[in-house]
Amino acid sequence: MCAADFKSACGKAGLALIIIFAARCIADAAAWLIGTVMSGCDSQIVSSVQSLSSVIILYGLAIAVTARVFGYRFDKTVYKKPKRLGKAISWFVPMYGAGQIANIIVLAVSFLLIHNQSAVEDTLTPIVSSGTGSGAWYLAFLFIQMVILAPLFEEYWFRGVIQTSLMPYGNGFAILVSALCFGMAHGNIHQFCYTFIVGICLGYVRYATGSIMPTTIMHAMFNSIAAIAVVAVKTDTFVTAISKMQKGSPVTSGEEAYLTVLMIYVVLVLIIALVGMGAAIGKLKNNRLYRPVNNYPELSKKQKFAAIAKNPIFIVGFLACTAYIIVVMII
Repeated sequence: MCAADFKSACGKAGLALIIIFAARCIADAAAWLIGTVMSGCDSQIVSSVQSLSSVIILYGLAIAVTARVFGYRFDKTVYKKPKRLGKAISWFVPMYGAGQIANIIVLAVSFLLIHNQSAVEDTLTPIVSSGTGSGAWYLAFLFIQMVILAPLFEEYWFRGVIQTSLMPYGNGFAILVSALCFGMAHGNIHQFCYTFIVGICLGYVRYATGSIMPTTIMHAMFNSIAAIAVVAVKTDTFVTAISKMQKGSPVTSGEEAYLTVLMIYVVLVLIIALVGMGAAIGKLKNNRLYRPVNNYPELSKKQKFAAIAKNPIFIVGFLACTAYIIVVMII
């Protein structure tokens, strides 16, 4: 391999970003069109159709086009039995903590500097459009979308297609590009920071284990924490109980029990996050132990960075995704 090969890899990375930008724009347009055409229909049906269209566009179409660009054909070995699975899963807590550190920083900036009130909600939003429903059927679909569909499709997309295709050009390069694409695909600044950090960790796990099976499991674990919270606060029981409390009315024993269980869950998640933050800081201090092997020594780090920064396709893709995130933040 030579510098020209690495330049080509940078171009493919840029095309991956352009695909993400285009897919998000198409998905947004489709969601708007569906909402307009089905304006007289039940909101749960509209939200579900919007989510389904987003799944098809952002997962089916985008992944297929990305695979075509990278010349990647489905390879079942990416799901092979992983090496050191137990050790890989042990990364979950520090990985979750690292993500929460990024979340705290971004949320603090959002509230203190730009007073963005949607910041918390944005950090919980999956890649695909989730609509605004709250019915039982819709919430079940949302949970399946976040805990099953997202981990399966996203890990195959980012750690499977993109990272696997770019690994011959440098393990570190492949991990960073896949993490960047993973973050950009979420379409807002709050989730970008969180998913970029988590994406680097997942990329390392994929590299260390030689499989996306553990990353898919860990991704599902991450999303399940958020999914439970999202679904819990959208239920009629929660909404009714909060409404009663705001009005000073007594809640039923069932509603009180529901809120108690939810509070216990929140406390447990906070404990995991705090422990994870400490573990993440510990691993960061010993980061040399986790650096991937440099399997592309033909170019120095400086030369690789220069090649990325000067690649017009990569620049266009990066700027397009960045512009999308800025527009979303403004509107």
